[in-house]
Amino acid sequence: MPTGVCGRDPQLCLPGVVAAVVLFVVGIVALTVDAAIPGVPLAEVVFAPYNLHPVVEEAASTTAGGEEVDDFCFISHGCWGGKPSKQKQQKEIAALIVRLIEDAARHPQRQDERIRFVVAAGDNFYPHGVRDVHDTRFFTTFEGVYSGGSEVQRVPWLVALGNHDHLGNWSAQVSYTYATREPTPHERRGFNLTPNGTAVTGRWYMPHPYYVVKVSNDMVVVVLDTVLMHSCNEHPDACWDAGKQKAVVEDWLLRMYANVPYKVVVGHYPVLSNGPHENYPWLQDWLIPLLTRSCASLYIHADNHYLQVSKRGFQYYANSGGGGGAGLHHSFKDKSWMHRDSVFHSVETGVMVHCKKGNRLTHRVLSKTGDVLFRFASWDSDDGAPLAQCLAKLMEGAATRPQRVREDGLLVLLPPVALLPLLLLLFFVSAKRQYRLRGRRRV
Repeated sequence: MPTGVCGRDPQLCLPGVVAAVVLFVVGIVALTVDAAIPGVPLAEVVFAPYNLHPVVEEAASTTAGGEEVDDFCFISHGCWGGKPSKQKQQKEIAALIVRLIEDAARHPQRQDERIRFVVAAGDNFYPHGVRDVHDTRFFTTFEGVYSGGSEVQRVPWLVALGNHDHLGNWSAQVSYTYATREPTPHERRGFNLTPNGTAVTGRWYMPHPYYVVKVSNDMVVVVLDTVLMHSCNEHPDACWDAGKQKAVVEDWLLRMYANVPYKVVVGHYPVLSNGPHENYPWLQDWLIPLLTRSCASLYIHADNHYLQVSKRGFQYYANSGGGGGAGLHHSFKDKSWMHRDSVFHSVETGVMVHCKKGNRLTHRVLSKTGDVLFRFASWDSDDGAPLAQCLAKLMEGAATRPQRVREDGLLVLLPPVALLPLLLLLFFVSAKRQYRLRGRRRV
């Protein structure tokens, strides 16, 4: 006589069912508690509503009724991490960043201009990066310089690695995303911390040398490690990731986030700059066609210490290297491509502000005092039609590919048999994470 999975007595299944329900409830509670921990990186909290959705979704900046939603701005700058003894220019730019964040937050009528995040395009610590995650430079160059009120503290930084960062322990910058170190008495006095306070704000976000963050329903930011890419191009045998970064980034832009209209790519090395640092041919040959195919209209970089905007097709290349961490660079005046691609160039410190409003992505280049030096728009009348056509073609191609979801969306698709052990694993990971991050909680 055939029997069910419970054998002849259905009551034998009761303990298993109860255990499954308990595991499910405990797992959900653990995940909820884990997400509520103040010490997790701000980027994981701020962008979680977007990064937990499946990839294929209606990516638009309008509601079903046609009302515009989710408009915001972000700041970009690079070459910013000056030595503590040489921070005059850096502190001027830091004051500008703080003012931009606080001014937009202070006025209700400017809610669509609130700064959602800051992009730091590399060379975060001159001249040789940091030693380890306990290096005081995280405080003297980052936390203590870009300080302000609660609005400033809530804005995450999406950080890229530069060539000077690779001269030190670049993995320490990745680890600082989850830093727990308490400040020394000297740092506690210098930052006016309470006895139980911590100078680690959680704003720093670099979970990997290259990563992707979906910052809204219709914008994705892809952060590259172009220094690693260059090393892999020059010395393939010494490439620690076996050169897979290119394939991973291509998958992000052409498949995983194909339906996201606003694609912003961030790296350190330039592509169409006026020098003096070289535009590497291998990077041009790979990145320019990729941006075209993926309909990405903006590449933010640094390396050259000035402000410049170049354009080729509908793609803008923003050299936002005016962070003030080191002296300014002067370009090579005799380069023939300088006048062909460059639409703006100014040898001074400053930042760029990028704003997504409705169906447009606009940009302002600001001096250290906040004066507008140049404006441009990725979706202007000249570029709108070809960019829209590019998106339509890309989305059509993406629709024919097998629909897949990202790792963080797999939970809802796993079969019930695999769900229970996964929830148990998440519970233990959450508990361990709470212990690891306890030192970052503020009183």
